Amino acid sequence: MVRPDTVRRNLAALLVLVLAVTCLAAAPPARADDPGSWIPRTDITRSDLTQVPGKLAEPSDDGPHPGSATEWWYTHVMDPATKRTFIAMLFTEPVPAAVIFWYPEEGQKLVLPEPAFDVTAQDGPVVRSSAGDLVYDEERGAYHLTWHGLFAKADIWFDDALPGVTGGPIEYDNGQTMYWTSPVATSHVKGWLQPPGASSPVSVDGWRGYHDHNWGNFNVLDQSYSGWEWGVSHEPDGTATLLGGVVKGDGTWQGVVGRVTHEETYGCMSEIALSGWRVSGLFSYPETTTLTCDSSKLATPEGLTEDRPGLERSFHVTDPFILDIGLLALPESLGRTVPGSIGLIEHIRTLQARLPRP
Repeated sequence: MVRPDTVRRNLAALLVLVLAVTCLAAAPPARADDPGSWIPRTDITRSDLTQVPGKLAEPSDDGPHPGSATEWWYTHVMDPATKRTFIAMLFTEPVPAAVIFWYPEEGQKLVLPEPAFDVTAQDGPVVRSSAGDLVYDEERGAYHLTWHGLFAKADIWFDDALPGVTGGPIEYDNGQTMYWTSPVATSHVKGWLQPPGASSPVSVDGWRGYHDHNWGNFNVLDQSYSGWEWGVSHEPDGTATLLGGVVKGDGTWQGVVGRVTHEETYGCMSEIALSGWRVSGLFSYPETTTLTCDSSKLATPEGLTEDRPGLERSFHVTDPFILDIGLLALPESLGRTVPGSIGLIEHIRTLQARLPRP
């Protein structure tokens, strides 16, 4: 079992490293089949299809979970026309913190710390800090992000949200457990954003929005596990595809792929295949991540119930962006599923998992 004080020290160190970075994009990656290139140990050896408990995501799942070693709330908005992307995260554990990402239409992508040593959360959910707040408005039936940080300002409503799934725990190395909920799998947002370096706000009306929340007894810096895969695709018909799961230390993937439509949310524990490898230093990432399953389950507030058809969906990286702090490589790359979609893809790996095999 990982000692809570060790988890806190290690993840606090990670946050210091990540928040100190303004931008550390990867050098142009080489194709894995280039002469002299090699693929670090980032492959997945098998898929574990053991069902993890799940249900339809609801705002009531989104409050704080006292006793968690790690807990954060994540939001993003994306412009389908220009691919401009704004990400805001609030942490309560292991230390209160806030961080933003900004991907402009052209120029340098940014990752910036927002001063926030007072992040608090309560049921509602209501997450507040000196950098920004994320509040579920019951009367409007929508999440409201207000950001008033040093580097960015925003007032954004996540209207007409389609819900994803609340799930977990996934259990993995050193007794770690991870839970998640995605009450906003996709939405058409309204409001404005004043991104870093801008002198005036821009409208985000018509952009697509997403919100999720992770918690549990896990440490992202732990070197006994390999990392995780995660992705969101906002599709042109207003639906979404989600993927998420953990890669354990022995190379076992355990995770889900889900489809979120106007009528229902359904998904399955999936097989995974990574292909089209690119290499940069000790990091390699797949250009394509494909998830498949023979059948899926309908997500309802009561749990996973009726059978639904199988799924096959591929996520494709279109614009890689990699933060490599040594102990962990954290990509947050632009990508897509079907033509006309826009999304984000993570292929996160610890240092131990990236060292070459003998």
